Amino acid sequence: MSEPKRCAMDTRDLVTLLADLAEQIEILIGKKGTISVFRYAGKQMGKRLGAGQVGDADLARSIVANFFQEKEFMDGVNLSGNTAELHGCRIGLVLKDRGVQAGSHALCNFGFGLIDGVTEAVTGKKIITLHVASEYHAAGVTCHETW
Repeated sequence: MSEPKRCAMDTRDLVTLLADLAEQIEILIGKKGTISVFRYAGKQMGKRLGAGQVGDADLARSIVANFFQEKEFMDGVNLSGNTAELHGCRIGLVLKDRGVQAGSHALCNFGFGLIDGVTEAVTGKKIITLHVASEYHAAGVTCHETW
């Protein structure tokens, strides 16, 4: 009988490492450059996630929601029309601990780029995802996005 896989890093550890990396990149190329690099990386990953799947915005949204939940970046994702509501955002919690408002950080822009890339790959339509608001509460962080 084989033992279950063990990972040296949980999702929070991974997000913390990525936030540290973003801070170091920001020292080198500035905040706008870092945001651009992370958004680009997210978009490229999104295009890979959506590659070979042709459909409508609902299919694109389900791919995005599944990715965020499978990787445990979010507890839940509600996607409706041109909006997203992200519940229990681990990225937002790590940023809150660092005194950074969710929605403006390079890691958030990675997620925005991912949404953009999946949507473009699946539907052929280009979008630009933007942060609307974040709500901090006892259960975590809920972020609202639009495109």
